[in-house]
Amino acid sequence: MKGTNENCNTKSTVARRRWKILAEALQRSNSRDASPDSASTRKFQSFGLLTFDPLGQDFFSVKCINSELKVTVRLLRRDFSPSELTGFNNTGNVCIWPSEEILTYYCLNNLQLFSGKSVLELGGGMTCLAGLLVAASGVPSKMVLTDGNALSVTNVKVSLEKNPQLPTEVSTRVLRWGVHDELVKQHGRFDVAVCADCLFFDEGRESLLRSLLAVLRPGGMAIVVAPARSGTFQSFASMCRPHFLVAVLEKYDDCVIEQYVGKSAMESHYNENLHLPLVMILTKLSDSYPV
Repeated sequence: MKGTNENCNTKSTVARRRWKILAEALQRSNSRDASPDSASTRKFQSFGLLTFDPLGQDFFSVKCINSELKVTVRLLRRDFSPSELTGFNNTGNVCIWPSEEILTYYCLNNLQLFSGKSVLELGGGMTCLAGLLVAASGVPSKMVLTDGNALSVTNVKVSLEKNPQLPTEVSTRVLRWGVHDELVKQHGRFDVAVCADCLFFDEGRESLLRSLLAVLRPGGMAIVVAPARSGTFQSFASMCRPHFLVAVLEKYDDCVIEQYVGKSAMESHYNENLHLPLVMILTKLSDSYPV
């Protein structure tokens, strides 16, 4: 019992330390504007795959370079206190992270994966940009955009109001991984789930796995995009293997790889471990259920 308690205390200490580092990094700047052209403490901003046309009042028309589809999103502009950042994950309200950018690009390059499917975005942050642009294609039968943070979901609802002509049925809601609310209790409701940069915290990976097992039908697919980040990506892949067929794609697109090579050549602070997202494709085994 003593060993178990010590292990729990160690995990808790590590989690608090990671939150503190992240909070300090995000706040170490006089300019914390979330707009695409703002200065940021993030040393690597973007792969340059998204374009933002300002529409006023924090709204932008956004498209990806591999598609003519456009959506209107609102980007939050505000400072976050350390207590806010160290509460339930608020990092999705800070910016559009590179992994969401890559998820968007990958999904638009592979729209056939969503044809006639019910789709769920998990941890989509303040824009749920990947899910929103896939919905704009009209390819899925249904799209549900979620995040565990209520502020993020409120902002996505505002963005949805600016996109009234979406050809796909779209809704948004708060969904915290591992919490078996009415959405999660309807086992096998979704054909496809997508998520970006959701593997950062040790304590969150098991909850994410539980949610994926609950919401996906047998044979359903999850597209998970995240950097290697010192083994966290592979750790999640290992957790998934008893329940999913797991495929890891490192070289998933020449354009993205070219962007990576260019960035790494020009920027000495570019770190492949932290900044280059990998793509994980999970296919749920027919006999797998929430653990």
